[in-house]
Order: sequence, then C-alpha cells, then structure tokens
Amino acid sequence: MTPEPVAIREHVVTPEQVVALLRARPWAGQSWARDLVAAFPDRLDGVLVHWDLVIRHVHLAGAGLPVLEVVRRTGPVGPRGSFRAPAGRSPGGADSFVVKFGGAGADVAQQARILAAADGRGYVRLVAHDGERDAMLLEKLGPMLPQAVPDPVAQTDVLGDLLLQAWEVPLAVGRPVAPSQKARSLLAILDGARAADESGPGADDASGPRAADEAVVLERARGLALDLIESPSPRQVVVHGDPHPANVLQRGETHVLIDPDGFLCEPEYDLGVALRDHRRIIDELDRAEGCGAGRRWHAALAERLARRVKLDPERTLAWAHLERVTTGVHLGRLGYVEDSEAWLRTARHVLR
Repeated sequence: MTPEPVAIREHVVTPEQVVALLRARPWAGQSWARDLVAAFPDRLDGVLVHWDLVIRHVHLAGAGLPVLEVVRRTGPVGPRGSFRAPAGRSPGGADSFVVKFGGAGADVAQQARILAAADGRGYVRLVAHDGERDAMLLEKLGPMLPQAVPDPVAQTDVLGDLLLQAWEVPLAVGRPVAPSQKARSLLAILDGARAADESGPGADDASGPRAADEAVVLERARGLALDLIESPSPRQVVVHGDPHPANVLQRGETHVLIDPDGFLCEPEYDLGVALRDHRRIIDELDRAEGCGAGRRWHAALAERLARRVKLDPERTLAWAHLERVTTGVHLGRLGYVEDSEAWLRTARHVLR
C-alpha cells in the first residue's frame, strides 16, 4: 500500500505515464470511477500549464489519485495563477512542490479551506488552489513519520501533539455535520457489508470458522457504532479525519499533518483513527506471546494517547475498533482484497 515514488527517465515523468499509473489502479475500471478517470488527462495537463510545472515523481501511497512531486520551470509566476510561495521560497525558482487532485474520496476544496485557515500550524502549507481543476499545490515535505520515528508509541505521541494543534482550526471552516453523523456513516458501511455477505455470490456457502469470525467482527463493530450514535459527545472540533502515521510528514525538525478531511466531530474520533493502523504489531504480539497480547498492548496505547490529550480512553478505543473494521470493508470494495483481509483479521484479534 506504500510503494516508493516512481522515477522515470532521469527523474522526469510524462503526463502519459501518470495517466497509465492511474488506469492501473484496482478501482479504475469500476463504474463510479469512469468519468473521473476519463477527465483526469485534461485536468493534469491544465494544472501543469497553469502552474508551469514539470513532474519529477509520482506517489502512489493510499488508494486515491496519484500525488505528484513537481518543480516549477524557471520564470515569473503566470498571470492566471494564485500562486503563493511559502516562506523562504522564491516563486521564480525551480522549487519542489506537491500537487494533489480532488476525487476518489479526496475533497480538495475542503482541504484547501482547512490548510488556509491553519496557515502551516500543525498542517502542510497550502501554496495555491486551482478550483477549476480541483487541485492543490503544496509545500514539499520530508519523509513520513514511520520513517523518521520508527517506534509506534513515539509516533502516537507525535500524532497526539499535532492533533491538539489541528483542533484549533476555527469551527467555521469545518464541514458541518450532526454529532452522530460519522458513526452513522460507518454503521452504513457495516450494514452494506453484511447485506453483501448475505446476498452476494457464494452466500449460501458462507460457513466455517472464518466466515463466523467475520460475522462476529461485523456485529461487534455494529454495536460500537450504535453506542456512539446513541451517546454523541457534546464537544465538537474540526477533526483531521484521517490522522494515521503515513499522513504525518517531516518539516525540518518538526512534523505536520497532510490530507485533512476537515469535518465537525468529537476529537476522540481522530484518536481512534490514529490507533487503527497497528495491525502488524497486534498480529505479531498474538503470535509471539499468545492470544490477547495484541489486544492488551492496543488498549494500553489507547489509554496513553487519550490521557496525553485529556480525552476519554473508552470512546477512543471504540472509534479505533470501528475504524479498523470499516477500513477493512472499504478496502475490499476498492479491490484491495489482501489488505482488506489483513485489516479484518486484526480486528478479529482485537475484538475477541
């Protein structure tokens, strides 16, 4: 899920090569993606001309549209652009930046509002936003948090401290949703998965320990969603929405968040997302120390993080469980079958 950047022909990537990488995505042939994929070449060409860019690398981490590492050609800023160089950069030089496109789950217009309001505090700096082509130009950052800080507990501490800054974004720029809406949307994912299991191909043969385990996991997660719906937190902030370690990059001696969703929700939701990605550690602990070791480690980490930012550990843990299960379901829908099975397998370990 996190391949190295693609470098082609002396570190210059052509638009045609980017389009080919997009069309190789597992979801690119699905009906919902048809218009998105068809429109992408014109969007890409338009952005490159609009900001006078050359592509150097293509990043394929995550499940969305390719993210481009680019440089601007030497010369003044074009009159059509809203280009704004970050502090310390010359807008006329060949500086490195990153281009992100909206679509495939990424609401770039909303991300731009959040990043503009944050103005670099806790978040990547927004350089420019092209609303016509639904794209952002961002400052180029360093390595992902797991590369710079390998220890998972230390990573979680960094995430907690960054989220305290992210939650300072004014409520007015967050997407307004009801306090229980996020839990309701996750419940809908679970109900959709359960309905598909009951009516899809081979449903009559869905038996045995593995199928039973998956049914139990879905039902347990469904119970957590219902509990969160019935008792929404009165505290609402503009949550990041997806603050896992790979969405934290290095800026000098510090770190910042990227890719905010930026909707109103209780802050414990962000903590739950921050805790959902430790499946390899949980699985390895269960193998090495016996069933339940991974679950105990995960619960202790949730307690540590919640106490660090003065929030409710039980709600944090509930969101983490719910996010892990629904992430597995979502990846399966996109065609990432092996990844989906891995997420749901870890959920079975944690929710026993």
